[in-house]
Amino acid sequence: MRKIIRKLIPFGLYRLIGHLYSLVWSLPEGPRLTYFMLGGAGEVTWPFRRLLHPFTFRLIKPDRDVVLQNIIRGECVGGQMPSKADFIVDGGGYIGDSAAVFLSLYPSAQCYVFEPSSNAGLAGRNLCAYGERAVLTKAFLGRSQGSLAINEADVGSQGRLAAATDEAIPVWTLDEVLKRSPTSRINILKLDVEGAEVEILRPPTPWLAQVDCIIVELHDAAGYKHIPVWLSEAGFTVKQCRGLFFCNRQV
Repeated sequence: MRKIIRKLIPFGLYRLIGHLYSLVWSLPEGPRLTYFMLGGAGEVTWPFRRLLHPFTFRLIKPDRDVVLQNIIRGECVGGQMPSKADFIVDGGGYIGDSAAVFLSLYPSAQCYVFEPSSNAGLAGRNLCAYGERAVLTKAFLGRSQGSLAINEADVGSQGRLAAATDEAIPVWTLDEVLKRSPTSRINILKLDVEGAEVEILRPPTPWLAQVDCIIVELHDAAGYKHIPVWLSEAGFTVKQCRGLFFCNRQV
């Protein structure tokens, strides 16, 4: 829908609407934050009402976008969520925004966060206040063990085969992650992995029987075509809420 709107109205007007949108949603957090959300440079640390601890973000559009979407608007928890969660996996943690929301909503949960890009540094700073409940790993989530290089981007960094001179970033599988769960279950699995969700969720996926709730952002036609069907067949209800699909195991 956003792409369609951008085609229908001039870029300048679209940008103005985006600024006004940020203005309206950020006002309850305070006028100073509204100012920061509209522009500026550097970093800001803010005590958001949704979070247990202050959160630092850069005054660049990708950071402001995830702060608005996940921390202020709560999109990452905007659909049906479990009443209780002990073990959460955040695949594609970016700067720790969604993990901070999860850890604040479920104050007894542990969250394993996977972020392969250089944004992992800021994610680590944001999550350190949560202590041992936040476990950050600079790694990809994938279907098979191994390592990849990364094509860095502000958002949407993607893995590729590594050359001899590349930094090799490890790939973790969900089977590996489940070994870290104290209950041998993943209560919430969030996947924002720039298209890799198709390979991760492609059947057969025996580990899926140990997952209660999946929050997934789909990135391409294959994902939209197959993933809702696969998860429905695996016993999940699948409902879209804004830009995310919330998939809960049927009782």
